[in-house]
Amino acid sequence: MDLYQGWCQSGYWDHMALYVGERPYAGVVEATYNAGVCYTALPAFWQRDEPADISVRRLREDLENRDEIIEKAIAYALTEVGRAFDFTATATVPLKLNEQNVHCAEVVWRAYQAAGMDLDGDDGPFLYPDDIYYCLQLEAVWT
Repeated sequence: MDLYQGWCQSGYWDHMALYVGERPYAGVVEATYNAGVCYTALPAFWQRDEPADISVRRLREDLENRDEIIEKAIAYALTEVGRAFDFTATATVPLKLNEQNVHCAEVVWRAYQAAGMDLDGDDGPFLYPDDIYYCLQLEAVWT
């Protein structure tokens, strides 16, 4: 999971993406304003918002079935490419109940939900990148 900071009014972190490995090239699945849910090459992702703060977080090593959960989350995220972006998430509040379109944190949350892991740290009706950043099942691997 990659997060970066820049202009968010609701917390420290303003964007989130799921690293999916070399499928077919190193990249992330993310939801952006102009492309909806898309597959972005890793170099383009890193360069787009440089010099924003970036943190890489992963499921804790001690979690049971960790590798299986990650693979299922990646598989789900890849099926979401092409889905519409949720503009109401940035204009008002980022509800996680909208099935029609998604915002960046929701892509990551839904991918792990599909794999049986709830990453919403406060389990509320809204979902911000900070909610996932502070989830106890994650650990920082690079900041």
